[in-house]
Amino acid sequence: MEGMVFGLNKMSEAVEKLSFDGMDFKFMAAYGQYAEKFDNAEEERKVTLNELITKLQADEMGYDEFYAAMAADAGDRYQFHRSKIQGSRKFAYRKNERKIDRIKRHK
Repeated sequence: MEGMVFGLNKMSEAVEKLSFDGMDFKFMAAYGQYAEKFDNAEEERKVTLNELITKLQADEMGYDEFYAAMAADAGDRYQFHRSKIQGSRKFAYRKNERKIDRIKRHK
């Protein structure tokens, strides 16, 4: 049993990329990320990627968990975050600009 890794024998051939039938758009996008990382990965990483995409296809894992696991394993540290955008009304903006111009003019 020591020679078995996720049902694969260490002495067997290289890990193959999985393919699925009947994919919806969200799964196709996730599969695209999987395929891109799979092509450049080492054998151990390929086994992990196969496990992740299989869990996603079987609905054992959500898309957010899938992408987080792919990023964590690859060493990508960027986390999506929202930043607050503060705007102003046109009148307030123009008033502020006139004030700034006045101050610059009289310095």
